[in-house]
Amino acid sequence: MKKEYPETVLRAAYEYVRRQGRSAHPDGQFDSGGRWYPSECEERPCCSGIRRPSRAWPYTLMSHCRSMAHVAALYDVDARDVHRAVRAEAWRVLQAQEVLGK
Repeated sequence: MKKEYPETVLRAAYEYVRRQGRSAHPDGQFDSGGRWYPSECEERPCCSGIRRPSRAWPYTLMSHCRSMAHVAALYDVDARDVHRAVRAEAWRVLQAQEVLGK
């Protein structure tokens, strides 16, 4: 029996998979030193515990913004539900809709 997931959990799972596959990117910008910072709409409280980017480590926040915990925070859902939806590949429904819509 397949578990049904709320629409927001499916959207978060699909966004996470796309970010991990680099077909979607977190919203943000680079400064003149090549460091990446998230935009105001991308930044969440979970970002505050992440090391600030430096010239030696310019992508710390970008890597975090691709994480399951961050994507779950963006969609205001539990990361455990997103994890379950990713493992069950329930997000493929949205992928199919996207392909058929093109």
